[in-house]
Amino acid sequence: MKPNIRCAEIQDFAKEYERKTDEELLRLALEREQLRPEANFALDNELARRRINSTELLSEFREEEEQRKQELSRDPGSLFVFHPYGIGRKRFGKADRVYSPETGTERFKRTIFFVLFWLPLIPTGTFIVERKRALLSSEMRVLEKVPLDWEQVLKIWLIAASSLLVLIWLFKLLPRFLT
Repeated sequence: MKPNIRCAEIQDFAKEYERKTDEELLRLALEREQLRPEANFALDNELARRRINSTELLSEFREEEEQRKQELSRDPGSLFVFHPYGIGRKRFGKADRVYSPETGTERFKRTIFFVLFWLPLIPTGTFIVERKRALLSSEMRVLEKVPLDWEQVLKIWLIAASSLLVLIWLFKLLPRFLT
């Protein structure tokens, strides 16, 4: 690779890293093996500039991240609160489904929405979940939180809007059938 191209890439990474929070930089530092050499170089410079490049600080952050992930996987129940009057949070969708016949488990993406009158309005998070496939089983285990799956969000909104339109249409036609 030409030196001037490599230097430009390092500068691009440096600009990107300047905009990140300390926490985001430390997360990147935990996954160095996935970064290109130019990105690693720019990351080292930014960590040093902010004085957060000590091995002690990085190991503390690693422990905190592991604890945070464990807490998230231990307490998935609080994500699925649903009020009987149709106000609260509810899970929707089953994207990227993978079924394992050997273990009888399936893994898929679910998006949590804030619902009002049982209609999904605001997506609050997308999670990869796993469950044993059994009759009437709804027990799921959250494996990890991932960025919002906008394709899944749009499909859910489209289905909800279509259902609402059909319901409105049926209520408009109902008086004609009753007379």
